[in-house]
Amino acid sequence: MEFFGENRRQVRFEATSSPADVKTGFGAAISSPHRSVVSLSSAQSYQWTGRVLQSLRRSLLEHDFLEILPAILSSEDEPGARHSVAVLGDRARPKVTVEDGRVSVDGKWAYHLPVSHSVEKQMALEHADRVYCLTPCLRLLMDGEETSGKHLYTFFQLVVEWRAADADEVLTVTESILGSFARHLEPILPDEAGTASTRLKGLRSGPYPRVSFADALTLAGRKPDEPQNTDLTRDEERILTDHFTSPFWIHRYPLGVRDSLYQRGEDGLQETYDLMLPAGYGELATGGLRPRDEKEITEQSRLLGGDPNPVYAAWKERSGIQTAGFGLGLERLVRHCAGANSVLDLLAAHDSGPNRRIGAHE
Repeated sequence: MEFFGENRRQVRFEATSSPADVKTGFGAAISSPHRSVVSLSSAQSYQWTGRVLQSLRRSLLEHDFLEILPAILSSEDEPGARHSVAVLGDRARPKVTVEDGRVSVDGKWAYHLPVSHSVEKQMALEHADRVYCLTPCLRLLMDGEETSGKHLYTFFQLVVEWRAADADEVLTVTESILGSFARHLEPILPDEAGTASTRLKGLRSGPYPRVSFADALTLAGRKPDEPQNTDLTRDEERILTDHFTSPFWIHRYPLGVRDSLYQRGEDGLQETYDLMLPAGYGELATGGLRPRDEKEITEQSRLLGGDPNPVYAAWKERSGIQTAGFGLGLERLVRHCAGANSVLDLLAAHDSGPNRRIGAHE
């Protein structure tokens, strides 16, 4: 089957302090982060990742979430997602040809590789009330993302879903999960944890501030005469996160900003949200209330330029189950807890995949 789509390293850590916090109109504070540099061995990277995973699982168990196994391959794509493909042979390896830097594959079957596992975890709720799984994902990097410090080709998401129909409930439950996670991680922090306790205190500080997408654009400096229905740029996100010393939510997005399917409110805005980390760390998790019915799935899929997933649409129409949830970037959470400068700093020593190409300008 073909897939497409140093034992010691120097890692830069970020310690934050805010001796002269300035209150904003959103109940948070503007901080001036101070940076320091420490070294981190590969062994320490494994310790951080392992202990973060241990703490997440303990928290989710406390909140009655059942861990399920992710589906590695799918015959259906997700509207708006940029999938890569796995090609299977017929009792033999597919034939792979490389010519002029282009790869062609001759095999028997082709399946989509996971991007978010959004549909699968929803459908699992026909058989359980609260589920989560740790999902391997592969996404293509867009222009500039190779230098963002937040993006990888292959990464892991903690995807969490439960039966819910109220956005406020979803935000509150998510805050409770992360607060419990921080409490479990605190006593088992790796040696030389530095300022991790300060960042964990932020995760325990719920309820987090909530900012509408429209207000987020204003706070990030976008002018009224500029487009108001395009997502935050990297510079705008950095400016926005520097206004806060705790995690915060951006919610209530206009239709067309997101590349996934979410329920629409009576005002036409989507019931979707991003959980943002302060001091430039940026987006940690994204989620929302799922579409109400087959009609909403079909309309939004076509708005995104694709055909609706027929299996998902038929399941929604048959089951009528209303769910909500989020996908949380595991490497981004580890980066924040450890204070690392980039998710690449925490790239596992055993990972020899496409992440090793990031920064190589190929």
